Amino acid sequence: MDRALNSDPVNTADTEGRQRRWRNWIGFWLLGLCNNFAYVVMLSAAHDILQKQESQNSTTPTPGPNGTNIEIRNSNNNSRYDCNPVSTAAVLLADILPTLIIKFTAPFYIHKVPYGFRVLVCFITAVVSFLMVSFSSTIFMSIFGVVFASVSSGLGELSFLALSVFFRRDVLSGWGSGTGAAGVAGALLYSAFTQAGLTPQVTLWIMLVVPVILAVSYFFLLVFPSSFPQWRRHEDNHSPSTVVNSQERRPLIEEEADTDENSETQEEQEDKNIRPLTFTDQICIIKALLKFIVPLGVVYFAEYFINQGLMELLYFADSRLSHAEQYRWYQTLYQIGVFVSRTSLVCFKIRKIFLMSLLQCLNAVLLGFAVYYQFLPNPWVVFIIVLYEGLLGGAAYVNTFFFIREETAKHEREFAMAAASVGDSLGIALSAAAAFPIKLEGLSSAWVPREPLPESLEVDTKPQDMSSAKGGLVIFTANSNPSSRELGRRIAERLSVELGKVQVYQEANRETRVRIEESVRGKDVFIIQTISKDVNTTIMELLIMVYACRTSCARNIIGVIPYFPYSKQCKMRKRGSIVSKLLASMMCKAGLTHLITMDLHQKEIQGFFNIPVDNLRASPFLLQYIQEEIPDYRNAVIVAKSPASAKRAQSFAERLRLGIAVIHGEAQDAESDLVDGRHSPPTVKNVGAIHPSLEIPFIIPKEKPPITVVGDVGGRIAIIVDDIIDDVDSFLAAAETLKERGAYKIFVMATHGILSSDAPRLIEESAIDEVVVTNTIPHEIQKLQCPKIKTVDISMILSEAIRRIHNGESMSYLFRNIGMDD
Repeated sequence: MDRALNSDPVNTADTEGRQRRWRNWIGFWLLGLCNNFAYVVMLSAAHDILQKQESQNSTTPTPGPNGTNIEIRNSNNNSRYDCNPVSTAAVLLADILPTLIIKFTAPFYIHKVPYGFRVLVCFITAVVSFLMVSFSSTIFMSIFGVVFASVSSGLGELSFLALSVFFRRDVLSGWGSGTGAAGVAGALLYSAFTQAGLTPQVTLWIMLVVPVILAVSYFFLLVFPSSFPQWRRHEDNHSPSTVVNSQERRPLIEEEADTDENSETQEEQEDKNIRPLTFTDQICIIKALLKFIVPLGVVYFAEYFINQGLMELLYFADSRLSHAEQYRWYQTLYQIGVFVSRTSLVCFKIRKIFLMSLLQCLNAVLLGFAVYYQFLPNPWVVFIIVLYEGLLGGAAYVNTFFFIREETAKHEREFAMAAASVGDSLGIALSAAAAFPIKLEGLSSAWVPREPLPESLEVDTKPQDMSSAKGGLVIFTANSNPSSRELGRRIAERLSVELGKVQVYQEANRETRVRIEESVRGKDVFIIQTISKDVNTTIMELLIMVYACRTSCARNIIGVIPYFPYSKQCKMRKRGSIVSKLLASMMCKAGLTHLITMDLHQKEIQGFFNIPVDNLRASPFLLQYIQEEIPDYRNAVIVAKSPASAKRAQSFAERLRLGIAVIHGEAQDAESDLVDGRHSPPTVKNVGAIHPSLEIPFIIPKEKPPITVVGDVGGRIAIIVDDIIDDVDSFLAAAETLKERGAYKIFVMATHGILSSDAPRLIEESAIDEVVVTNTIPHEIQKLQCPKIKTVDISMILSEAIRRIHNGESMSYLFRNIGMDD
């Protein structure tokens, strides 16, 4: 098209054209930013709000929602809204499936909906998602908030990509750059608001400005062609009476900017000679688009397989960066790579999308082998690979849609752009299906001791052959939840037996029902019960099952309770009771004939039972973990966070030939003698009632001294040891003190990881580098929330104890070289 370059009207038109181009570019940049920005922020807020609800649920008897879940009856903890792995999967599905369904189906009918109405739907669903998540009182509300955000994002991406065909091709660069910026800006702004002290709910209210910006950008910033169908169906302009063969119009690539009115009028005239696309035409277009959709899907499959399945497992213990810091850098560098590459369309284009898909698959294979074999030397190599991964993913996205626009006939572009958008969502969905099991396996897998064990406990790690005695042995798990059954499954595998068939569930009125589905007459029945958050329901399950076995004429009923509940209430309190004694009496009365437990909080609890009690020790496994998994452990010092833990710390230090340090002066715990029963009843104020000849010496009350560390921890690895880690405040205070005294790494070793309330978050934000606990208590959800938490498998010693008791062998072998202080 010829243009007059020397006339003032034309120069004015050029100036207006440039302004229009910049307005449209900025408009599409803001559309891309807001379309993905709201989605990223809303998902982060859903996690935080539900996580707060879950922490409230763990500290109160009334149920409350969690950080990533829906209302699910969890038989593990039996709390109505408690967190479990199924809820994590629910958020993942709510995240992906709505967008995938929209992109699969909408291209075939969305052209019947005017663009103005589509954008209003995106605006409304985005606002609804913010409000639903911010005001969520149930987990279903939060899940639906994720669904609305997914609908808004999926419909928006499909519509805005199709919308780009009505503008110059450079708006694709603006759209791609905006979507790339959304990941970085969304995460940074949400973190900034929450770190500033705002609650997730208030942050979401502030973020309601994002869908408003999206609507303003579309309706007021973009300059639409005069023929654009804003509030009417696009196909209304087409005359079905005149048909033009679509193959005669392929491709239409215009090298010049058609900004004058004559060119627009000519395009409108050409559009009138084009019939609407039939379903057959659409199928043919999709077949032709497969050369773009498949490589794009492969790129995103490999990309999100890395992000969802491998990144959290790429941890370098020797690095100065903690696990959480390494993971944050992975995510940050990935988002930077995506942003840079999605902005690169203004500089260069890459036609060979399949080459980028191949390179992305090589990244996934390389990092997969790195996770399995751990051959990469440091996280800096992973930083480079992750940045490269983001560059490939972003480049594949923008170049795919650029060349679809360039190589598709003009009247087919709108449908082609919308249909091709399914490629990235399909790849993400498939990667989630592949990565989710890997992530759960990595998070739930426990560290298994290698042979040989420490000399204090040498047990055959191979499965025991129980076939000769199999007929007289039955192993049940009292709790039917998969996370609680995992320990029972490991024990049964080592003994080469199958778990007994039993149903444990709750009626509608919350009563526990137990149904044993096989004969136990004359057999040794071992009931494995791990303690969940709903302690009381767990105890009732155990008691009912024990009594059911007793009335079914079982020969012996042995309870395997790795963590004995209410063990902290083993002393008299003011106007209180010794609950451990009560629980022991209930178990014996129900029919328990033997008890296997581990690391009782106070060893004197064994005296509450009138049946044999075997109190096993986890110290050999924790000691071996220190020797094998903590680099340079010879430069470590064992720390007791209070004088009460000094004996345990001394036992660890003597076995490892290490020094010991004791922290003295912290606030007294609940077991101090200040709240012991000897101070009950309270002091009588009426001294006249006391016999005059009776003179009781006045006792000076204790006063907390300043915090001091007895022992040298400067330049050392500090290993804090204890039996239970529940409320982590004392551990966090000890870690801060040790950091101030020069310890450069801090580990916490404990047998029982209860980790109640917001313990995972506090640990993640603390100076503690790693918390190591055994699998006596299920804590898979806590590990999802805090990568610093590691698990040591103790199923080996429990299975050996079961074998010895069933065969009538001595148990003393399991206590060889075990001291009273372990």
